[in-house]
Amino acid sequence: MKKLLLFGISLLGMSMMNAQNAADLPYAYGFETAGLDGWTVVNAGTGNNWAVSQASGQTPPASEGDNYMLYYFHENAANSFLFSRGVNLKAGETINLKFDVMGTDVWFPEKMEILIGMEPSVAAMTKQLWINEEIVNYPYETVSLDFTVPSDGVYYIAFRAFSDPDQFYLSLDNIKIENKSLAVSDVKSPKLNFYPNPAKNVLTINNEIVVNNVTIYDLAGKSVLNQKADSKNLSLDISKLEKGIYMMRVATKNGAKTVKIIKD
Repeated sequence: MKKLLLFGISLLGMSMMNAQNAADLPYAYGFETAGLDGWTVVNAGTGNNWAVSQASGQTPPASEGDNYMLYYFHENAANSFLFSRGVNLKAGETINLKFDVMGTDVWFPEKMEILIGMEPSVAAMTKQLWINEEIVNYPYETVSLDFTVPSDGVYYIAFRAFSDPDQFYLSLDNIKIENKSLAVSDVKSPKLNFYPNPAKNVLTINNEIVVNNVTIYDLAGKSVLNQKADSKNLSLDISKLEKGIYMMRVATKNGAKTVKIIKD
């Protein structure tokens, strides 16, 4: 009886602590802070685990900022859970969840589902919000989904990677959660123009706000060209790049956008 009482007190204490550390809406996170801001990772299988990553010769780029979450392929199937920080939600609210997700190509389809529960544990993730078993897009695409909160409480959103063995990269970034009924309007991303595409020697970039930096990556995620800037309009010399497909990351004070370019 004493042990049961102590266990109950422990659970109550954990519940109160979770409520105190929960975030209010709107909430956004891009994995840029140390300690993951209360996010946690659990490996429920025998494959790899979600991990914070940056662009390198072996890994793809982030959607925004420097960091993102990456599931790296393994000889065993994935079953890795990334749990969000707790978020305070009210019954009856319509909540909008946005996130950027990226695979590699049609030869390596990745799998991910989104679940929600009231504890950051595998067992508590009882409601599925979204699933995609054919994530093949490269670069990132933004997913937007709505759900209605059943009751007041602190909720956790799980991003579960369950890709088959020996696929490639599954990338996740730029998580945003807001109360849809209170959102006046979506803020439009600044318009980015780049031409010609394909380009042989010079790629022209025009953006609605000042560009601070441009980085071009090959399809392995290796940086092959980096140019600092302080202008809305610039010309990029790509004459020394080999012919092929590349990813170009255009960074501004408001974030970054990654697009596909072709060197002719």
